[in-house]
Amino acid sequence: MGSSLAGQSCNPKNHERPFVIEWDATDMSMFQGRAEKTGVVFVKYEGCDLTVLDRCSKDNDLTYFGRYDPPEWTSGSVEKLDIANEGELFAKLPLGVATLGGRVKGGETFSMQYFVSGTRTSTRPAVYRGELGGIPGCAGATHYVYGYALGAFELASTKKTLAEADVSVKGVGAGGNRSSSSSAEKKGGVLASCNDIQSAKESRTCSVPIRLMLREVSEGDNPEGNAAGSTPGAATNATRTDQSSITKEETALRESAARKRVQKDGKGCLADFDEADKKYPNSPRLSTLAKGMLNVRAACLMMVGQCDQGKKSLREAYEAMGAMKPETIDQLVKIEADQSCPKK
Repeated sequence: MGSSLAGQSCNPKNHERPFVIEWDATDMSMFQGRAEKTGVVFVKYEGCDLTVLDRCSKDNDLTYFGRYDPPEWTSGSVEKLDIANEGELFAKLPLGVATLGGRVKGGETFSMQYFVSGTRTSTRPAVYRGELGGIPGCAGATHYVYGYALGAFELASTKKTLAEADVSVKGVGAGGNRSSSSSAEKKGGVLASCNDIQSAKESRTCSVPIRLMLREVSEGDNPEGNAAGSTPGAATNATRTDQSSITKEETALRESAARKRVQKDGKGCLADFDEADKKYPNSPRLSTLAKGMLNVRAACLMMVGQCDQGKKSLREAYEAMGAMKPETIDQLVKIEADQSCPKK
């Protein structure tokens, strides 16, 4: 790709994890409310445009197509993304082309800092076109939001200007020099609050949706629909039953383990996890599952001296999230190991 808009286009197949920093407050609150309180969100994603289909649901059962698991929180670090030309805009912020394209072409550059504090993933690994048939609100659906990353971001711009130098009294030496001015463009959450992730979670200042993980709606009918029950949504309903069966006792045990991790009580943390895993072996929140609570268990393993196993488990948990680069995972694992492994 060149650095010009000419000949470029957005291809959703190449951008299935788009940032959504260009959404206004209304779009953001609508998505967040739907994802947190009802069910899986469907979108129409064509070119550089993504539209949330807020009426895409089955009858009055808003969770017919599944819902999102509770957030899996992570320790992380601030990452940076720079946009110096139109090519980079298409590659890094495709949904921002409509609002930022003309400005980038006019000489502005953009820099975004962001922090991923956690992710939420859907109970549905796939959704099929046949399941959406006959639902008016789902017309045009191309993808569904399989998961999304939570955190905070700040987008800043730098506008280049050409300032003429003063002409000398002799009329000699006239010229110009390049100058620039910076300004904050948009913010989501409070980036500075992400340094204390526990308080940030409670205040929700580091838990706004910043990036989506999309999956295409698969063609055909759900192959498990009839086998699982009388309706195409039966498999989904079974999944929902598993999710809703998480008892207060299990929740209390797993929350206790997480608190003990924060308190640096690795032994107590593992004991609570082992008890919960033994009592509820079919739970989606098993501490041995990459998409369960393995990231927390990994830190507790490090605290009791099992650093190699802890690093391996933490890497597995981060890789399962599918939202971070390998070098970022390396950095996060190192940070956790430095903090949790016993000092020699």
